[in-house]
Amino acid sequence: MVKNTGQAGDLSESVDNKSGAAADAGPDARHAIRWTDAPDFAERLLMKSFDSRVYSINDFVEWDKNGQLELNPAFQRRAVWNDKAKSYLMDTIIRGKPIPKIFIRQKINVSTKTSIREAVDGQQRLRTILNYIKDGFVISRKHNSEYGGKRFSQLPEDVQSQLLSYEIAVDLLINLPNSEVLDIFGRLNSYAVILNEQEKLNANHFGPFKIVADKLGRKYNEYWTIQKIFTANEILRMAEVNLVADLIICMKEGIKAKRQISKFYGLYEKDYEDNVDEVELKFDDVISTIGKLYPEGLAATEFKRPFMFYSLFTVVAHCLYGLPGLAVAQLPLSDEHDLIRVRNKLDRIEELFAARDLSTLSKPEQQFLQDSRRATTDESVRVSRTKFLLALMA
Repeated sequence: MVKNTGQAGDLSESVDNKSGAAADAGPDARHAIRWTDAPDFAERLLMKSFDSRVYSINDFVEWDKNGQLELNPAFQRRAVWNDKAKSYLMDTIIRGKPIPKIFIRQKINVSTKTSIREAVDGQQRLRTILNYIKDGFVISRKHNSEYGGKRFSQLPEDVQSQLLSYEIAVDLLINLPNSEVLDIFGRLNSYAVILNEQEKLNANHFGPFKIVADKLGRKYNEYWTIQKIFTANEILRMAEVNLVADLIICMKEGIKAKRQISKFYGLYEKDYEDNVDEVELKFDDVISTIGKLYPEGLAATEFKRPFMFYSLFTVVAHCLYGLPGLAVAQLPLSDEHDLIRVRNKLDRIEELFAARDLSTLSKPEQQFLQDSRRATTDESVRVSRTKFLLALMA
């Protein structure tokens, strides 16, 4: 555990001891004291007004108990986190995973030699942590099956100790005025990457649907790149989580437009009672069956394109489990003979995309290509592609 080393206090002590022991010290000590008398001392001190530290949760608990922690600075947002967000944060901490750093402004009262620490950024995280330590709420069982439903005081003693010892990265701003604090954040925000739609959804939702979509996206991290469905950079921007969420919605609700993903995130945040383990098993089963159809992988096929992969997934999911609202017969994919037959039929897709003279194609094939080239994520177009593939496989 790293403790506050009190660097600012050391500077004050150097000034206070200018007379006395320092007078008898050697030239090096006298030079150190003269440094504080230099005309540019204030500028040099400003350069030391920023530091990076780590503090344990127990440090924050002690500061709060001693009245040395303020969570209501004027430039902080009000505490608006819901119970799911609070539970998700504490589950992250109890699992020993990192959380974003916190910015603290430390104001030093030279006359009383005390420090007050204001949460400049991270107030809601600190409120949540302190509230949990005070038995203010429980972690959701949906977030943590082992410690869900328990307050801090009900945790095993060793877990309580580990939680109190958990270290939080802190950027410490020492004695900076509001104008300087606001300038710092203005500069930080100027380098920030604007969040895309999926990143915003992930930041604002904490329920089981968000968690299972995240989990499956990460679980198949290598799959997405090996199949060339997404690049590493697209995965960094959560493209794979967006696709997984889209596919889970499809298995539950039927084929929907991609633009409806955010709507279902909102609905499922309030009410999502599906067994996430069962959701994961079904998802795994579909991916496994796709692997049996294409043992060489999808990287050299048209199905590597995200919109085409969506259609392939929906076709296989319908054959295995049935999709709501899709009034098309389910085809057997249970044995090797079925898989070989279906794969032979699906090879026609490569021929369609390679065709130069569209007049040689049937009307349904021409329509399929049209549905694969514009408005590819609209509901009606998605349904049309899925129906075509199922007819092709029959």
